[in-house]
Amino acid sequence: LGTDFKQQLERPALGPWRVQSGMMGETIPKATNYVRLDPTRKDEWGMPLLSISVDYDDNDAKMKQDFIEQFTEMYTQAGFINIKAVDTKQAPGLDIHEMGGVRMGRDPKTSLLNQWNQLHACPNVYVTDGACMTSTSTQNPSLTYMALTARAVDHAVRTAKRGDTV
Repeated sequence: LGTDFKQQLERPALGPWRVQSGMMGETIPKATNYVRLDPTRKDEWGMPLLSISVDYDDNDAKMKQDFIEQFTEMYTQAGFINIKAVDTKQAPGLDIHEMGGVRMGRDPKTSLLNQWNQLHACPNVYVTDGACMTSTSTQNPSLTYMALTARAVDHAVRTAKRGDTV
């Protein structure tokens, strides 16, 4: 074994054994978090740019604090030492499976997508990623995205076979 490794073993605070826990909590849908077309800014082709408004609220802060307290207690009870609870203050939009922005629903006044993930205003456009979900589960949503896509494709094919416009 190398000298560096042996020295690390002699300094427990810097030794090789570390445990890290992270959390991703659910930000409850709210009217202040939205994606809209910007009424004034346009891209180089004259198309409106997106205006995105998203922020954490008091509920998010409480959830994060609860996580920190529970994991600190769990690690303490397990006999861990040198526990460092850190809030990285990660900005919204930097997690892996962000969701929302294109709500699914029956009423075009309150949602952009119908039950088949078609835009109410433009039914030949299907949105089958996490944008249609206003809330998240505790698991990786990738299989759900695939299921939504398969269902939308099946609907589009059946619609086209009936002779209706897709």
